[in-house]
Amino acid sequence: MSDPRGPGGLTCDEVRELAAAFVLGALDAADEAAVREHLSSCPEAHEEIAELGGVLPALAVSVPLVEPPSGLKDRIMAAAAADLAERGGESTATAGVPPATPATAPAAPVMFPGPAERESRRRTSTASWVLRIAAVVAIVTLGATTLVLRNQLDSAQAYEQSVAAVLDVAAQPGSLTAILTADGGTGSGLAAVSSSGAVTIAMQDLAPTSGDEVYEAWVIGGDGVPVALGDFTVGSGGTASFEGSGLPTTSGIVLALTLEPGPGATTPTMPIISKGVATGAG
Repeated sequence: MSDPRGPGGLTCDEVRELAAAFVLGALDAADEAAVREHLSSCPEAHEEIAELGGVLPALAVSVPLVEPPSGLKDRIMAAAAADLAERGGESTATAGVPPATPATAPAAPVMFPGPAERESRRRTSTASWVLRIAAVVAIVTLGATTLVLRNQLDSAQAYEQSVAAVLDVAAQPGSLTAILTADGGTGSGLAAVSSSGAVTIAMQDLAPTSGDEVYEAWVIGGDGVPVALGDFTVGSGGTASFEGSGLPTTSGIVLALTLEPGPGATTPTMPIISKGVATGAG
């Protein structure tokens, strides 16, 4: 089905392709203005803009900056300068001879095929080479962070699925729910205990485990004695889910996590990483 061009000269499909670059502020002024013009009057909601924008606050504090390799900028600048000098020599030495096809300039990949006026902006002039070289350096940096960004988005989706599983249990009659908060460090999440004593936990912002390390889940009942529920590992994304059984179903039990040097712990290794009190609805 065709997607006719709308406000700003962009189709809805083109705006979707530009969504990530738009929320990251990586578009040039003309493309950003075209996206904004499209969004201002397009009848479609373009939820992808809001969804990607909602991820940015977390990414702003969790995604490390990645620098391009040392000397890359100098190599690109030298190659561009040599190419410009060669082009200048050809223009004087070959007067009256049809110019050869110019070599392809290092440039950012085209996000979408734009209208004629966009194509005219892409024609390289000598004055625009400096800007294009700067764009190459920026793209190398952005490319190096793409995998990190992808991992963050995957982790966010995994946590969302884990939370949905917790909410399914919490919606059952007689269930208990708990909000687990970090106890002086990082690691927070949600938990629900069914009327049969099965627990489902969704965690985020946990430090990754390494070697034989595991996170152990504990329940502490009215007698104050911690009982191990099981263990799990955490990858670089910092999210995890856990399911266990055999819990007491009395309101007021405490759910807790500790980081253990290996599986099979029978007593918690302090400090407690995260904990919360499970209570019934109402």
